[in-house]
Amino acid sequence: MTEGQWDREVDVLVAGTGNGGLTAALCNWEMGCQDILIIEKGTKVGGTSATSGGGIWVPNSHYAKAAGAEDSPEAAKAYLTNTLFGEDVPEALIDAYLENGPKMLRFLHDRTDVRYESLEHYPDYYTNMEGAREGHRSLEPTPVMASELGPHWKNMTWTHHMMRMFNRIHFTQVEAHTLMVQLPGWKGLLGRMIWDYIRDIPWRLRTSISRRLCCGSAGVARLYLSVLKREIPIEFGTRLTKLIAEENAVTGVEVECGGQRQRIRVRKGVVLAAGGFEKNQALREQHLPAPTNTEWSAGNPLNEGDALQAGLALGARTRLMHDAWWTTTLVVPDEPTPRL
Repeated sequence: MTEGQWDREVDVLVAGTGNGGLTAALCNWEMGCQDILIIEKGTKVGGTSATSGGGIWVPNSHYAKAAGAEDSPEAAKAYLTNTLFGEDVPEALIDAYLENGPKMLRFLHDRTDVRYESLEHYPDYYTNMEGAREGHRSLEPTPVMASELGPHWKNMTWTHHMMRMFNRIHFTQVEAHTLMVQLPGWKGLLGRMIWDYIRDIPWRLRTSISRRLCCGSAGVARLYLSVLKREIPIEFGTRLTKLIAEENAVTGVEVECGGQRQRIRVRKGVVLAAGGFEKNQALREQHLPAPTNTEWSAGNPLNEGDALQAGLALGARTRLMHDAWWTTTLVVPDEPTPRL
């Protein structure tokens, strides 16, 4: 395309404001590429990353080491290899994940507001597998006050309603464990959480949701806070509709905002972090086991596979499309999304 056919241009365009998209934007910024645009299909930041429990699985992190965990890359690799169950995953990808996951967390910890807590009592799912550990491989975001975002707190997606006490008070995974199994001190913890919520009158005048964010919303809020400090722009209500390629390279994107189409030239790269396709019935029927229904998913309602379809239109290859993080869901009448 000629220069006059572009509406504007940036160095890097990121599609999506979940953990992946915001992390990509921050890493580009910290590495010197600061002409960045983030687009978000919805009106809020975070997507499924925000509504989720926020946990990540990164063995041998500096958080785990600081907590005294005994682990090794070799044990983590043995565990991953044994839990692939016949899936053809290149060994190089496994090695890259295990090597660079801890580096990523260290990088974000040193340069941004991202903080995590190592979970001592969160075991690997297949505890009998070789290389499994009983804790310290899964981490959860450190809680953060929504007020740190200033007026931008209104742009946040809250953690799933089933992970808020009375649909209002956020809690961490550690706190949830303490309360659910009634560990010593659970009554005191419950009382403190309710009292802290009640006495926060200034925040109650703004919203019924607790000021203290936990789990997925805390992870996104910390990334979002870091993005705001760098003044990286986010354009809401903007949907990726097309990747534009020239000579076997993506040189721009087409987006739709307010019913208007724009073409944005991208000088260095496009990051596709716009979520999955769990809310697209046609794609579910094409790739997932039958029967399948969009109403069964607790994912973001806007996850319709836009980025996937844009890539496929250019001939992008896909792998493991039949797989997912499977769990039973329960559809409760009058609730906006299913419970896990």
